[in-house]
Amino acid sequence: MTLVLVRHAESAGNTGGTIQGWTDMPLTDAGREQAQAVARRFAALPVAAVYSSPLSRALHTAEAIAEASGQSVVTLDDLRERFYGEAQGLSWLEASERWPARAAHDRDWATAVPQAESLAALRLRGVTAVSALMDRHVDDLAVCVSHGGTLVQIIAHLFGLPEDTWPRIRMSNTSVTVVEGPASAPLIRTLNDVCHLDDAQRAATLSL
Repeated sequence: MTLVLVRHAESAGNTGGTIQGWTDMPLTDAGREQAQAVARRFAALPVAAVYSSPLSRALHTAEAIAEASGQSVVTLDDLRERFYGEAQGLSWLEASERWPARAAHDRDWATAVPQAESLAALRLRGVTAVSALMDRHVDDLAVCVSHGGTLVQIIAHLFGLPEDTWPRIRMSNTSVTVVEGPASAPLIRTLNDVCHLDDAQRAATLSL
C-alpha cells in the first residue's frame, strides 16, 4: 500500500494571512498553477483513488490530480482543516492581539479561542480517516488531499509524537508525503516533497 498525502495548493487565505479553518477560500492564480504541477506528477502513476477534504482549496487541488489520473474525487469531511472557532476569518495578527497566548509556537495557542477544535480531536479524526484509507488500499496507490494543520497532526501520529506537542513540521503548498504499509505499521518514505514545483513556486511556498 502507498498513500500519498498532499497539502492543497496556495489559497487566498494563505497569501492574505487569514486563519482559514473551515472558511472556504479559493485557490489563487499561483495556486491553480501549483495544482496543475502536482497533478502532472501523478499522471503516469497507477493512482487507484483520490480523496479530499470538501473545502474548495483542497477539492480543486484534488480535482486536478484526479483528472490527470483518470479518477474522480471522493470527499471526506474528516480531512478538513482544524475548526478554529471565533478565530476563523481573522488575520494571524488580529488573533494574536485578541488571544495573546498565540505567541508560543510550540504550544497550542488555540486553546484560548472560543469554540476551537482541540488538537486531540483534530488528530483523532484525521488519523481515523487516513488509517481507514491505508487499510482499504493495501495493494494499490491512493492520494489524499488535505490541509496543513490536519496533515501535521497525522504525520505527528505516524512519528509517535505526543498529542500535547505542537509538531515543528512545515507542510508546503502541494507538498507530497508518501506513507507505505498498513495502518498498523506505517513507514514514511517521503516528507514534504515539492520537487514538482519550479524554483519560483518552491520559493513562494517557504513563506506560507
